[in-house]
Amino acid sequence: MNKVKYYLPLIHKGTLSIYPFFRIGGFGLGNMLFPFFRSICFGIRDGAAVLYPFYNQIQPRNFFRERTINSLRNYNDIFSKFKYATLPPYKSLTLYSTKKWFGEDYISKKDLILFEGCKNYFFDLLPYRNFIQKFIFDSYNFKTKFDLQKAAFHIRLGDFMRTGQSLSKEIIKDKLKSFSNNELLDIEIYSDSNLNNLLKYLELDRLPKNVRLIKNSSPIQDILAMSKCKYIIGNPNSTFVEWARFLSPVENSQVSHALINEKQFLKIQITPFSWDYFYEE
Repeated sequence: MNKVKYYLPLIHKGTLSIYPFFRIGGFGLGNMLFPFFRSICFGIRDGAAVLYPFYNQIQPRNFFRERTINSLRNYNDIFSKFKYATLPPYKSLTLYSTKKWFGEDYISKKDLILFEGCKNYFFDLLPYRNFIQKFIFDSYNFKTKFDLQKAAFHIRLGDFMRTGQSLSKEIIKDKLKSFSNNELLDIEIYSDSNLNNLLKYLELDRLPKNVRLIKNSSPIQDILAMSKCKYIIGNPNSTFVEWARFLSPVENSQVSHALINEKQFLKIQITPFSWDYFYEE
């Protein structure tokens, strides 16, 4: 009789954590989705049961900067939509507490595997792209009606400013001006910042008339909304914007404009999908 395999999307241990109840510190949503979907997809492939994902977290650093509830990076509302695919929390706690677990390097040898971190990003998930799209769309009852007159513009401040990976505001302003000059397009900005901070960063008094900042109730709604825009503009350093591209159905032929050059993209490439246009000085 074969042993039952169990896969646990631990995601990130954090500074202080008690599985599966809470964690101080952790990833943004884009990075959290990688270990979660590796555990789900590989679990289906290997016939493994997936434990309750360790998603309940707060991120104090972001809160001190933004002073908003959303900046705590707690994604309970998002992952609660996926709980039908995993074991319940208390059964998961019992298994986690009474078993010896191993990292993903042992996945072919052991039956109890922890999934943490981004690993190979979208390269790991490429064979399961259609499944992941359907999993998320069905979980959110999402209709993939493509909008040919919309451009999704992702402007991330936050951590990129902290780590020195933020873009020149001149690049962002140049691309925003280029798209907003097309009066037939509706440009939707998706950002981790509020309007006042965004305008201050961009050194603008107001947004162009056909541009608006979108604030959905959940980050996953932002990703899904971006996935159905004809044009998507962003920084390929961001897993958030790359998730929107990954979830955009191939038949929609979304047109992507990177806010970095091709050499920079290849240096940090986290996806097998290139961008249609790269920024050129």
